[in-house]
Amino acid sequence: LLRSILFVLGSRGIISHAYTPISPSAAPISPLASPSEVVSSNAIEGTLRQKNAPSSNISPRTSNDVRNPMGRRAFFGRSTAAATSAAAMTLASTTRPRPANAASPVPALGSPAPEFSLPNTRGQTVTLDTLTADGGKWTVLYFYPGAFTSGCTIEARRFQEDLESFRERNSQVVGVSVDSVAKNSEFCSSEGLDYFMLTDEGGKVSKAYGTSLSIPGFGTFSNRQTYIIDPNKNVRWVFVDVESHIPKHSAEVLDKLRQLQQA
Repeated sequence: LLRSILFVLGSRGIISHAYTPISPSAAPISPLASPSEVVSSNAIEGTLRQKNAPSSNISPRTSNDVRNPMGRRAFFGRSTAAATSAAAMTLASTTRPRPANAASPVPALGSPAPEFSLPNTRGQTVTLDTLTADGGKWTVLYFYPGAFTSGCTIEARRFQEDLESFRERNSQVVGVSVDSVAKNSEFCSSEGLDYFMLTDEGGKVSKAYGTSLSIPGFGTFSNRQTYIIDPNKNVRWVFVDVESHIPKHSAEVLDKLRQLQQA
């Protein structure tokens, strides 16, 4: 729970933060999760690991960029450990927050995808109808915790690298987070993304898709989950275990998309 709280504090600027890449071997690559798995706060907690090594920013993209995203270290002022410990003790003694939980179940495979109407990073309002009406495309709708965090940056880069392959499969990639339009727009611009992000401030759509995590006292944000939606607006596949193998996630989604289209 402390990791989740620190993540939210950092992503909202309450605690300053830095990103420290670690070796890809530090986290095991796990099989794809079954869509029936229950969403756990462990997935989002995996984006943050405190380290004693000096902090560093995310380096420019390279073709060999396979760093594990779980190197984020929250710190505050000069006394990081002391401040973090004090914050945790204060929270424990005053608010006694409950564990972060998903707000609702993940939609069943084959069921209609929840409708939405959200602003994107291009100044447009996007709905599920507008997405599927564009040439009968499939949609890869991926939810992520926060722009500019290590894991979300790597995930976005991988989707960008595979974007042409997705387009060849008559599909589109769309990201969703609770970040503001301005922050998501800056994120897309800085990473040179050719696909847009949707802003789900308040987490209403995240809740509808079963990807919302709520922390009492700190609000709601999106868990890292991905949905494949067919041209008929039905949920065809859900990836609920993304955190442990982010660098390979885009390739896994593309492979599953091919399987679904050929079935």
